[in-house]
Amino acid sequence: MPFYSFEVCTKSMQGQLPNILLTLLVFILLANCANAAISVNPGERIQSAVDAAKSGETIEISSGTYDESLIIDRSLILKGISSGADLPCVQSDSGPAITLKAKGVIVEGLWAKSSSGWSGDAGIMVLSDDNIIRNCMASGSGNVGILLDECRNNTVSGCVVQGNGNVGLLLENCSHNLLQRNKISKNRYGCKLVSSRDNQIIENSFLENRNDAICLQDSHANLIEGNSATGSDGALTIDSGRDNIVRKNDFIGNNKGIYLTYLGTGSETSSKKGKSVVISYNSMPSSEAVSTNNSIYLNNLYNEKNARDDSLNNWDNGKLGNNYSDFNDPAEGCKGKKICDQELSIPGGPSVDRYPQASPVAVAGRITGSGGAVLQLSAKSYLPGSRMDLNFTAPVGQEVWVRQTPLAASGGNNSQEDLYLGQNYSGDAWLTAPAEIGSYQLDMLDKNGSKVLSVPYSVAMPSIFATPASVYTCEKITVSFQGAFGRSDDWIGMYRDGSSAVSERQMLGSRDQGNVTFSASDAGSYLFKMFSGQSDLPLASTDTVEVKATAGKKVIAEPSRVAPGGTVTITFWGAGPASVIGMYGMTRPDRFDLGKVSTGGRSCGTMVRRLPTTPGQYDFRLFQDDVNRPLLAQSNVVTVA
Repeated sequence: MPFYSFEVCTKSMQGQLPNILLTLLVFILLANCANAAISVNPGERIQSAVDAAKSGETIEISSGTYDESLIIDRSLILKGISSGADLPCVQSDSGPAITLKAKGVIVEGLWAKSSSGWSGDAGIMVLSDDNIIRNCMASGSGNVGILLDECRNNTVSGCVVQGNGNVGLLLENCSHNLLQRNKISKNRYGCKLVSSRDNQIIENSFLENRNDAICLQDSHANLIEGNSATGSDGALTIDSGRDNIVRKNDFIGNNKGIYLTYLGTGSETSSKKGKSVVISYNSMPSSEAVSTNNSIYLNNLYNEKNARDDSLNNWDNGKLGNNYSDFNDPAEGCKGKKICDQELSIPGGPSVDRYPQASPVAVAGRITGSGGAVLQLSAKSYLPGSRMDLNFTAPVGQEVWVRQTPLAASGGNNSQEDLYLGQNYSGDAWLTAPAEIGSYQLDMLDKNGSKVLSVPYSVAMPSIFATPASVYTCEKITVSFQGAFGRSDDWIGMYRDGSSAVSERQMLGSRDQGNVTFSASDAGSYLFKMFSGQSDLPLASTDTVEVKATAGKKVIAEPSRVAPGGTVTITFWGAGPASVIGMYGMTRPDRFDLGKVSTGGRSCGTMVRRLPTTPGQYDFRLFQDDVNRPLLAQSNVVTVA
């Protein structure tokens, strides 16, 4: 049974005090004893202490394992007292390990886990309002680490939530809760909100959650600010949510960055990807895109696919938008110094970031943090065992180290020791890249092993592939590459077979993997080579592609569906020296064009045209000349919606 731990309340006293002072002293000591904490030690039951306690009392739980399902039905303080080993662990084989049913409960410094995989179980279950859960661990549960159900005004802060079978932190039908500065890792979903509103998800760290780091379903008016997410399939997915604010987050090294969708009542559109991952977005932009008024701005997006929006949302705050790794420097289309001088259409629908941010640093791989901390790698991808140069600045007043950490998906390992960088120091250093191919991150750590900064990188063998193997002149050739170094001067060139002279080159925009497209206006055999900087030696090259002379006349417009004011790429064949291409509304006569552009005397080629802002259907027509206008070819229909 638990016992009340009392200090000795009276002691022999030197000398004699007046009786009134002695009486007062005894009264004070007895009052202090009455308010002493209830102590629970291994082998005793915490529930017995809870049942015996009065509202407002503190229960101190010593390190150890407690096999029970606690139900807290009065406002108490449950405080774990660690002996230097693990936190006191409350574990249950069935049902939640800890259930809060009363208001005003504080749970601090406990480890909770429930082996049950039932959908209603959790390490910590919160069914009441105005509670605080802080500096706890919720890991190893079969279903959810911490579950808040139909409650409000709760705070979950400073907790480690990891390795749970389904969701790390789940809110269902909840409002006005604060989730702040938690470390949420290696769950199926990091944090999920279902039918919840007016909650705050602030300054949490998400690492290697298998599906989404943050997922909102039918949840509205929530604030998602200052979080970091790395190594997940998706950093943030909002499905059918309105009026949420997403700002100042760092979503780096995920498959997807921010994905938004709004499926109206009765819509069943969904597509499956991977293992048990459901991504509910339409394959084509909807002509009935719904304005859901979510606001997304000042986020740093560095992912395989940064953004998608099937509804209509605000991707800037009227002055600043977001920083996109695939659209933030001149090589990628951004010409501005702080804000790109052209807007960015968000894939999936009509949403536009009017003020996408230019890259704050010309060199890839630079991350900054509090206290002036800086980590900058010389590349994004390295050859196995090659030299990795880095520049760093230690945060003010802290000693720091760097460590190479393999991401879970890579299966890699790293046996190298941490590299000491020092305190209050800036400089250059170098490491040896791991020998095993995979995805990694370079972590700057303080003396407690806490992460200060992280920079993702990969170890790969450079490779490029060109498809298809045979095309006609001016048809698109797609060159896929991976293992480029990710520097601003990386490029791929097109060469005639047997020639050392480059026919055309495409800069890779500081990407270490992706696609670029080429086309050849002359028939022949071509191959493609990938270079870094001014090196004469290619990193990789392709097989040859046969380009055949085109016979016939045609016009193709891609894509076939765009947002109002969007652009299409026009590819044409069979033009004459004086040919022009006109844009038309469907069924309009040839003499009523919406603008004409000369083909420049080329027999085939491409051009980019901007569509009107008026919704409708349009086509493009190739004429022999602009005088008599004999029609040579007409394009497919392009829908503006």
